Amino acid sequence: MASKRLKFSHFKTKFSTQSRLNLLCLLLILLALLVQFAYLGVSSLFSLAICTAGLLLALLLHWMLMPLIKEIQALNLHAQNLQDGSFNTSANQLKIQELGSLASSLQNMSAQLRAERATLYQRELLLDTVLQSSTTALLLTDANDAVLMSNPAARQLLMAGKAFDGSKLTVVAAAMPALADAIAQRQQGLLRLPNHSVWHLSVNQFQLNHKQHWLYLLKPLSREIAREELNAWKTLLRVISHELNNTLAPLSSMAYSGQVLAARQQQAELAAIFTTITERCAALNQFLQSYIRFAKLPAPTPGPVNWVQLINQLQDQYEFELIGELPSRQWQADQGQLSQLLLNLLKNAHETGCSPEQIQLSFSESPSQLQLCLQDQGGGIATEVMQQALLPFYTTKANGSGIGLTLCRDIIEAHGGELRLQNQQGGLSVVITLPATIDA
Repeated sequence: MASKRLKFSHFKTKFSTQSRLNLLCLLLILLALLVQFAYLGVSSLFSLAICTAGLLLALLLHWMLMPLIKEIQALNLHAQNLQDGSFNTSANQLKIQELGSLASSLQNMSAQLRAERATLYQRELLLDTVLQSSTTALLLTDANDAVLMSNPAARQLLMAGKAFDGSKLTVVAAAMPALADAIAQRQQGLLRLPNHSVWHLSVNQFQLNHKQHWLYLLKPLSREIAREELNAWKTLLRVISHELNNTLAPLSSMAYSGQVLAARQQQAELAAIFTTITERCAALNQFLQSYIRFAKLPAPTPGPVNWVQLINQLQDQYEFELIGELPSRQWQADQGQLSQLLLNLLKNAHETGCSPEQIQLSFSESPSQLQLCLQDQGGGIATEVMQQALLPFYTTKANGSGIGLTLCRDIIEAHGGELRLQNQQGGLSVVITLPATIDA
């Protein structure tokens, strides 16, 4: 019995409403003809009237059904557009009467889907912008270790900016054994790479489209560690400077008083001893002041840089060659601190024995940053020295304090920029990057 019901239901769905109404008219005509033959006998004229009346009824029903059919077609077209992802179309509300509530529901659904798609697009755009500009290296791989996605920071870290999507991650990272081992073992933690940079590796596993994927995040920590180390040195320097100042001031005063008393008593040898003590106190105080200036470097006060004035001030103290043009855009920086930075670098360049013609300063502008490059031809520096040149108190000079380059780095990093050293063209190249905006 149940199977018969299913067959009958399936049979009914094969016919449209219009076909069923036509069939109903046909049945009424046949029923009327049977009644005629049974009670009135055969009459061709009456039979023709019955057939004509049935046909007119069918046409009338068709005419009455047409508006509803058009409404259904309009709504069906709207639904198909929604299914195809086109949310900007809608059924013509002026033609919808009987199915107005359904048309309104579809219209509201279309507006909601359109708003949600716009929101989703904005979120995707924001996420893509964050990924593309992030300093954190991001790598997405499948279960077979094939790279599906990488951001610019990851490409710069592993392949000097070249794309490697589709390659095996362990193969790409083979040049960095520490990173390759950590990826192979999926071990999270701090890594020190061959270029002495420090990174934190984070590994996450998740399911995407019912398939296993791995997400690797490499966050650079070199600058943060260096900044914390620098702050620790500055704190130590402030404490030591305070204690030394408390000792030097009375010691210098007592040595001067002893020098005066020895001179009155005409004790030349004793006066010479006090003179030596006074001179050493003054020298130690001068040495100490350089560390105090480093430890108490104020935050930069950005303002428009007058490049002509700055270059003239620098050339009044150290001669050098200016290559190319000065920056054409207006750049914001603390001109006093920037001048101190360049003076330290020019002083170092002259101490290598270079002539002024061998010391060259050039500028390179882009929409996001300004690069200053100071190049000398003093033979460069050894690799082991290069690795420690920016550490506080490290120096290869007999009378050096070891804070010159550290102070330079501190100044430019306070501006949100970066200082890099590299041997190039028979000498040392110092590249200073100044961002377009400064977070003071």
